[in-house]
Amino acid sequence: ENEETKALRKDFLRKQELLYLGPDEQVVPADIDWIVDRAHRRGLAAPSAFMSSKPRNGINHKEFGVTSEGVFVFLDEALCKNGLNPREQSKRPVTIKLTGGPDGDVAGNMIRILNREYGNKIRVVAIADGTGCAEDPNGLDLNELIRLADESLPISHYNKAMIGKAGILHDCSTEEGMRARNSMHFRVKADVFVPAGGRPGTINKDNWKEYLSGPGNTPSSNLIVEGANLFITPEARQSLYDEAGVTIVKDSSANKCGVICSSYEV
Repeated sequence: ENEETKALRKDFLRKQELLYLGPDEQVVPADIDWIVDRAHRRGLAAPSAFMSSKPRNGINHKEFGVTSEGVFVFLDEALCKNGLNPREQSKRPVTIKLTGGPDGDVAGNMIRILNREYGNKIRVVAIADGTGCAEDPNGLDLNELIRLADESLPISHYNKAMIGKAGILHDCSTEEGMRARNSMHFRVKADVFVPAGGRPGTINKDNWKEYLSGPGNTPSSNLIVEGANLFITPEARQSLYDEAGVTIVKDSSANKCGVICSSYEV
């Protein structure tokens, strides 16, 4: 800090505050190490506590899947409350669509957990990330998705030979692929939608009606469990509930396990 920055500071508490950061999408271990090192260099109080999820002496979110484990608890409870307990489904598997790539923290670990807990009782019918989207109404291959997660590869690396006859792999390098990726969460039908990555405000007050893409303007998924922060704006969330009865588990509940672990670590 210098005289110039002091002049710009607004000190409402008039005492030293202990601040810390937590990781979010695209924050890799090297970034965390850099942030902690900068905290040391700048002489912050308790610099090692300035950033959580440290790769060597913290609770690394991606390695341990802490956020996804919490999201799954809410997902499992919500499915059961809505009569969709995958463990008891005998007629057909429960279907799920996700945003966020298999190389990401929340989506990648969610894929592993879904396989661990439900096995063939669940079908991932669509995944979209920054590189494209893969869709198959009969379910994407879980082992192939786990391979991508293990190798930290995005959905564009999905083996095309493993896409079913009714499925398709869209690449964002084309205009058609970009449109398909950007609309997947609106149009693909599934029992549940888990935003596990994506831009804040993706579903908002101006476009929420596009989510009602089913017959008779019914929602493409009747249940949403928000693994990603702020994917749906409060206005859109309320409209989906009021107009279409969509059950939504908010991000502030569903993904708080990661925040809790960060606080515990610090």
